[in-house]
Amino acid sequence: LLSRCDTVRAEWSVNEKVALEVALGASLVGRRALAAMKHVGLNVAADTLMSAALTGVNGGLVIAVADDVGYSSSQNEQDSRYWGRFAHMPVLEPRDPQEAYEMAREAFALSEQFEMPVLLRLTTRVCHVKRVVRLQPALPAPQPRPYVKDPARWVLSPGNVGKRLQVRTEREAALRELAERSPWNVIEHGSDRRLGIVASGPAALAAREALPDAPMLVLGMGTPLPVDLARRFCSGVDQVLVVEESEPLVEGELRAAGLAVHGRAWLPPHGEINAAHVAHAALGILAGGGSVPTP
Repeated sequence: LLSRCDTVRAEWSVNEKVALEVALGASLVGRRALAAMKHVGLNVAADTLMSAALTGVNGGLVIAVADDVGYSSSQNEQDSRYWGRFAHMPVLEPRDPQEAYEMAREAFALSEQFEMPVLLRLTTRVCHVKRVVRLQPALPAPQPRPYVKDPARWVLSPGNVGKRLQVRTEREAALRELAERSPWNVIEHGSDRRLGIVASGPAALAAREALPDAPMLVLGMGTPLPVDLARRFCSGVDQVLVVEESEPLVEGELRAAGLAVHGRAWLPPHGEINAAHVAHAALGILAGGGSVPTP
């Protein structure tokens, strides 16, 4: 479909590293570009990813990566959110196709604002579903951003890396402030405050199905983690359960911030999380028991 769109150039690449390099090249001369791949494909593109995260970009650059939670068609199960922490770049996590569409639009603006790649992390239930998506007016064409020759930025020799690391540090501080007020990170109030839920992606939908009255902190932009927002949420509930696919990443960061939360001990160690898993975990936590096997 994209190949038949007059305003979009779409092409296949021989591998994911080449795909990301082509997209990065388009970005350097001021074009918006998106590279799409699976989680294992991002391993192949990691060298380019890490360098691009340090040099930054010119036109908006979005990397849409599909994590095969439940390993339905892959040789392993990986959590691409770690790349966000590793490369110090923002990660957006849609719950459904509508949010995927809206977040993709936001990702380009975010990339151009901070001059860095943005990771759009999709999971199995977002990629393998059909639904009607409400379209929005086309994004206005961005102002031209001509390529400016700047070896101190684009050439990552040891003498230039330190300056770019400083830029990255300043940029990450600004991103943390943005995450605290991002409309994608929202507290959904609930009447049953005995157990609050921190969740992202389709796992948040499973948690809401299981616990319709529970307060919930939905993390649509969980990297960088909005720690102050999470702290405020946790202060308003008795206990907290972190529901995430597939690694206990947010759980570990919240505990490192001094927050007492429940997490992976109550949920499956791998595979997709469904409403029955969350209901089972909530029942055990509220009963005050130790960790029990999930159904």
